[in-house]
Amino acid sequence: MSAFSPHPTPLKLPLTQLKRGDRAMVASSSLSDEDKATLRAMGLDESCQFTVCRAGSGGPCIIQIDAMRLGLSPDLARRIMTRPCDCADANHCASATPDAIPGAHL
Repeated sequence: MSAFSPHPTPLKLPLTQLKRGDRAMVASSSLSDEDKATLRAMGLDESCQFTVCRAGSGGPCIIQIDAMRLGLSPDLARRIMTRPCDCADANHCASATPDAIPGAHL
């Protein structure tokens, strides 16, 4: 007998494939321990949600965690797998307005 879950596993996407305004959390990564420690020190840890300010492979990926913006190289962002943040309260994750565009198992 197979187990059926009414809640499918959220799709995981590299951070570089998200679009401006997307809210997400880090699902997994293929980062070195040193990179993981650096990101944790900058505020990207297992308890945060973030909003994408700029994504893509043509330059740095910029995310916002609360009131802080964090720039990540395309190579680093490509190795961070994300999952959507479907919080019922939009204020819980971040503001989705363009002027206030505000995780993470590294």
